[in-house]
Amino acid sequence: QFTEKLNIDFLGNFSLNNYNYTPISRRTNFGTVAEPQALIVFYDGKEDDQYLTLFGALKGSYQINDDFKVDLITSVYNTQEEEHYDILASYGIGEVNADFGSDSFGEVKFTQGIGSQLDHARNDLDALITNIQVKATLRKDQNIFEFGAKYQLEDIKDRIIEWEVIDSAGFSLRPPHLLPRNDEPYTPYIGPIVPYTSVRATNNVQINRVSGYAQWSKTSYINNHQFWFNVGVRAQNWTVKPEGETSKNHTVISPRVQLAIKPDWEKDMLFRLSGGFYYQPPFYRELRDSLGTVHPEVKAQRSIHFVLGNDYSFKLWNRPFKLVTEAYYKALTDVNPFTVDNVQIRYRAKNNAKAYAAGLDARINGEFVPGTESWFSVGYLQTKENIDDRGYISRPTDQRLKFAILFHDYVPKYPNFKMYLNLVYNTGVPGGSPSYADPYVFQNRLKDYFRSDVGLWYVLIDRNKKPTNDFLKKCKEFSVGIELFNMFDVQNSITNTWVRDISSQRSVAIPNYLSGRVLNAKISVKF
Repeated sequence: QFTEKLNIDFLGNFSLNNYNYTPISRRTNFGTVAEPQALIVFYDGKEDDQYLTLFGALKGSYQINDDFKVDLITSVYNTQEEEHYDILASYGIGEVNADFGSDSFGEVKFTQGIGSQLDHARNDLDALITNIQVKATLRKDQNIFEFGAKYQLEDIKDRIIEWEVIDSAGFSLRPPHLLPRNDEPYTPYIGPIVPYTSVRATNNVQINRVSGYAQWSKTSYINNHQFWFNVGVRAQNWTVKPEGETSKNHTVISPRVQLAIKPDWEKDMLFRLSGGFYYQPPFYRELRDSLGTVHPEVKAQRSIHFVLGNDYSFKLWNRPFKLVTEAYYKALTDVNPFTVDNVQIRYRAKNNAKAYAAGLDARINGEFVPGTESWFSVGYLQTKENIDDRGYISRPTDQRLKFAILFHDYVPKYPNFKMYLNLVYNTGVPGGSPSYADPYVFQNRLKDYFRSDVGLWYVLIDRNKKPTNDFLKKCKEFSVGIELFNMFDVQNSITNTWVRDISSQRSVAIPNYLSGRVLNAKISVKF
C-alpha cells in the first residue's frame, strides 16, 4: 500500500515439470464375467515431456473516493511444452481362462489378435499471452455500476509431428479411409507403405482480442420483500492471423440478466432466476483440427442459458443447515465438436453441430455433527449434440447421475481426534472414440465411477489449543494423521486406449484404470 488510496499488488509464478517415462509392460483385464479378456503389452522406448510455465501480473488499485474505485491490471503468461516420444508396443488380445478349478486360471488361453504399434511424436508449443485491462466500480445509493475493457495478444508457435505405424505378422496396416485397400494375401499389394495415422504441421498464429463489459446491480425492497437486480453485457472482438494466410475477424455481444428475490416469509428462502447469451471464443487448440491445420474462420460457440435456483436456510436439531437447488437448461449452437482419445482431445475445428445441456443439482450442508460441517449432493445431467444433422448423441461430458458425501465427525471425549468420510458415485461417461473414427459408431459408456476415502487425524495445535513449547508457539495449526484413498480398491476408469485388432479390423476399447487403494500419512503445519 503506497498511500491510503493507492494499492499495488504483484503475483508471480514459475513452474518447470519434467516427465520421463520408460514403460516396461502392461496387463489390463476387461470384458465380462462370462467372457473375460486381457490385453498384454511389452514396451520398448521412452517418452520425455517438459512443461515450463511463467506468469506475472501487476495490479494497481486507486480509490478515488468512497464510491469510486479504478483498477489497472497487466499480466504476461508464457507456456513452453515439449512432448517427445518413440515407443514400440508389442501386444496381444486374448481370452482369459475363467475356470476356477484349472491350474491356468487367470491366464490367457487363446490369443485372438497380436500386433505391434510404433508411436512417434515431436510436438513443441510456445505460447506467449500478454494483456492489459482497466476496471472501474461506482457505487451510488443502492446501485453498483461496473465497467471494464481489456486488450490481449496471443502469440502461438506450434509444431506437431505425430505418426503411428501398426503391424501384424509383417503386414503394415493402412489408414482406415485411404485407398487403395491392402487385401493381402488375397490380392497382391503394390502401393506405398504409409503410417496408420500421421500429422505434420507447423503453425505460427497471432490472435488479437479486445473485450469490454458493463454491469448494473441494484438492491431494493417492495413490501418488505428484498430484490436484487443484475443486468450486464459483454462484448469481444478478435482477429486470428495465421502466418502466410488471410486473417479473420469476429465479434460477439452477450447480454445477460439475473433476478434474486428474498420473500418476507417465516422460512428463510432466496429464489434466483437468470438467463442470457454466453459465447466461448475459441483458443488456439480449438482452431486446430486433427490434421494440424488452423481454421481462423471458426466462430465462438454460443449458449443460451436459463437457470432457476433456490437457497433454503433452516434449523435442524437446533443447528444451521442450508439446502441449495438449481435447475438449468442450455441451448448450444455453433458447437465445435471434439473427441477424447485416451488423454488427447481432438477438435473438429468446425461449427457444424448444435447441442443442449439440462440438469438438476441439489446440495444440503450443515452441522450434522455439532461443530463440524458436512454436505450431501446429488445431480442429474444430460447433454447431447447433433453433428451435421445426423441425430443427437451423447457428448463426451454426458455424465448423467452424480452423488457425493463429505461427512466430518470427531470422538466426543477427545474432540481433537477427528475423521472424515468422502464418498463419490458417478454414472459412466461415454468412452470416447479413436481420433480418426466416427463418434456415432462409438457410443459405449465407461463403467460407473465409485470412490471412497477416509481420513483420521489428531489436532495438536489450533486456535483453541495453544502450545507451551517455545518452538511450537510459532505454529497456528499442527496436526498429524493418515488417509486411505479408494479404500475399497475399486477399478475406476475415465478414458479408453484404443487397440486395433488386425484380424477383425476393429478397434477395441481398453479401459485406463486410475489408482487403486493408497495409504497416505499426512503432517499439516501452519505458521
